Amino acid sequence: MQKNINEIKTVLEKHEYSINTIICDVAKKFKLKTICSQIIECKNSGYKPSDIIMLMVMMPLMLLNSVHSLYKSQYKNTVAMKKDAIYRLKNNEKMPWRRLLYAISKQFKNLVSEYTLEKDKKITAFIIDDTSDIRVGEKIENISFIHDHTSNKKGSRLGFKHLMLGYFDGVSILPLDFTTHKEKPLSPKKRKMQYKKDAIKNSNGYKRRKECKDDKITSALKMIKRATKNGFSPNYVLADSWFTSLKFISTVRNIKNGSMHIIAGIKNDKRHYVYQDMNMNGKELIVKLQKEGKQKRCRQWNTRYFEVTVEYPGVGEVKLYICRFPYQKKWRLFISTDVNLTFTKMMETYSVRWTIEIMFKELKQHLHLGKCKSQDFDAQIADITISLILFVFLSYYKRVSDYESLGTLFIAIKDDICEKNLAQRIWEMFDELLSVVINLISKNGMVDLCQFQQSLEYVYLKELFESSFLNNQLLSIDK
Repeated sequence: MQKNINEIKTVLEKHEYSINTIICDVAKKFKLKTICSQIIECKNSGYKPSDIIMLMVMMPLMLLNSVHSLYKSQYKNTVAMKKDAIYRLKNNEKMPWRRLLYAISKQFKNLVSEYTLEKDKKITAFIIDDTSDIRVGEKIENISFIHDHTSNKKGSRLGFKHLMLGYFDGVSILPLDFTTHKEKPLSPKKRKMQYKKDAIKNSNGYKRRKECKDDKITSALKMIKRATKNGFSPNYVLADSWFTSLKFISTVRNIKNGSMHIIAGIKNDKRHYVYQDMNMNGKELIVKLQKEGKQKRCRQWNTRYFEVTVEYPGVGEVKLYICRFPYQKKWRLFISTDVNLTFTKMMETYSVRWTIEIMFKELKQHLHLGKCKSQDFDAQIADITISLILFVFLSYYKRVSDYESLGTLFIAIKDDICEKNLAQRIWEMFDELLSVVINLISKNGMVDLCQFQQSLEYVYLKELFESSFLNNQLLSIDK
């Protein structure tokens, strides 16, 4: 029997490293406890915010969608804190979730800098985009009808729109900031049924609620300014055509003395450009360039295009790239405030924008973005931030490991934790079986084994199983 236990223990210890690396070692590497103690006001009694946040970060890895599911699962026996401690933290409007996310992101930047040589510096960029968060609860605070362009269903759907700012450092995309927006309001009758919370004026939760009413371009500019103040200075700002208004382009160019250039899609609308001392819109410019015979062909992107430098009133000199991709009838316009970029280089840089779409997919598919069922808006902000913090942790581990994608890494960690959960069930079955045997023997009077269940040997046996299978992963994170 002892030999079998040792064999099981050896197998489990072989898998133990990956769990400790993600859950404990990475958190220590990021100095999560120190960051939380510096940013969050701590009470003299009760659980530390860092312990609660660490547990919340682990929940997606344990395939748990909510706090309620945690305390209904078999993990409840390994969690010492009560669920009210988690709910209080999530619903606290004073929690500085934005500062916490920036602190984690800055720590990521500092940690990966040791892996990046000066000569290996690549393109860096801010990426702005929004994503739909579809919900079903009409009573959720600030819920509204939103347009979801990714859905096959026509019309609006119930949910939130999350506008996110990502930072691409040449290798990884890093979530820096986000705002949550509502679009088309519910009917007056349904709005009365919605949960409402009177947040403390000028608290973090109060400010988040005000951001819901801002337009996305205003929120995007505020996020870019905040990010630069926090020490992030990329070469470019990447966005799709929805954001490239005159206000957006001119404001970004005025940040940090024009150190950041914009590369973005731009609508082929009525806005005018100055070309050869003539004012013309996009359609007129295309006709003019076609007559001049300046069309080119790019084999790498399999497209025909025009490349022209124009004057954009209110911005200055910009370069327009007018291209038509295969099987598309309409011409697409791209703009760059860096007039030295060729079409190929512009497309290579703009294609980096796709990394934020991958981030959205992984956040929703693996890290439970949009799974929060709480009606409190502060809890929604907390859950989104926790998903982004876990994304940063996994990105760092992927950066220093051999995993090809975050999805592959998540599956490896999830399977590892599920093995520990399976081991817990094995022990419970063993414990139940042994109890039945002891009771039967005791009733027959053959041997009095009830005392054995209270003996030091039995306690030692149970501790041996628990230390091998569970490794105290939830009870002793700090160790």
